[in-house]
Amino acid sequence: MSIIDVQNITKKYGEKTVLDDISFEIPAGETVAVVGPNGTGKTTLLEILMTIRKVNSGTVTILGKSTDEQKNVDEIRAKIGVMLQEGGMYAFIKLKEALDLFAAFYSVEKEKIGRLVEYFELQPYLNTKYEKLSGGWKQRFLLAIAFLHDPDLVFLDEPTTGLDPKATQLVWEKIRGGVQKEKTILLSTHSMEEVDKFCDRVIVLNKGRIAANDSPANIKKALGVEFFSDAYFRLVEGGETL
Repeated sequence: MSIIDVQNITKKYGEKTVLDDISFEIPAGETVAVVGPNGTGKTTLLEILMTIRKVNSGTVTILGKSTDEQKNVDEIRAKIGVMLQEGGMYAFIKLKEALDLFAAFYSVEKEKIGRLVEYFELQPYLNTKYEKLSGGWKQRFLLAIAFLHDPDLVFLDEPTTGLDPKATQLVWEKIRGGVQKEKTILLSTHSMEEVDKFCDRVIVLNKGRIAANDSPANIKKALGVEFFSDAYFRLVEGGETL
């Protein structure tokens, strides 16, 4: 089953075409990266998939429902999670207060909150204000918020930006560990190493079109390179497509 089904979508801002007749499907349970140079349409694409923006033409189906109907959009939004960037959380709120607040939005039971706190090892910080956390713990907490209501589809916006290698590894252990299960994860990242190491699939955008959509291993094999960073530059700077 495809969790996301995009067919021939085009998105324009005025006379500028940001996404140009692109199509792809994402199966359930995959971790998928959307990468590309700045200005190539990846943020717009993710916002469309999060039901924030409408397309000019084409169809978008999320979790089996068309985004053309507002009733469907409301149902889709109840089943997706979004990891906010660091600036998206209240600076002075305590972690326990934030968990209770977001849990109230989705009617999450206290037992489920407790399991999440245990999984992300947040117990020592529940009475700590968000602004007092280190970068790694902020990212871990924001990740916990994204998974709080057990969504089917999770969007992660540069989940490890600014983290050292150890903190990055810990965040990915939580993403790829028991919390993921059969969930589908869509993320943006500038780290080609993370794409290579952690993602099942990568969609490479270049100039508003899809240059590649496959596993990192298959893309590297097709281009005859050892590292995904080399494949990426062939695709976005060399203009190659697969």
